[in-house]
Amino acid sequence: MTYVDANIFVYASLYDDARAARCRGVLAAIAEGRLPACTSVLSWDEVSWIVERVAGRAAAVRQGERLLRFPGLRFVDCTPRLLAEAQRVRGATGLRPRDALHAASARAAGALEFVTEDSDFDAVGDLRTRRP
Repeated sequence: MTYVDANIFVYASLYDDARAARCRGVLAAIAEGRLPACTSVLSWDEVSWIVERVAGRAAAVRQGERLLRFPGLRFVDCTPRLLAEAQRVRGATGLRPRDALHAASARAAGALEFVTEDSDFDAVGDLRTRRP
């Protein structure tokens, strides 16, 4: 299982450069069933918020809907137990709250890999991060 950080969806949906193309490649692998993947329910919030700031509310609503229907993508629920793990991760690594929640979600899902454009996750020793 691979955990996909929200920034992968953001880059793929908003930009048209080499990094965005690599992000779209990761998403294509998920949609085609070649890469079992999950993300946090928090990703919907992050994608919607950033797309709205950059491209407007209508685009954000469309992207939010696309994310919720993304084929082959499993969403990790946020529970009190997951929040407690995020708190432990934050205390141990210094990650910001949202990032700690993503790291805790990856752990809860048993993800072996964490795909992200954010080097902050490299501080979580048991997560194998990779850039797309």
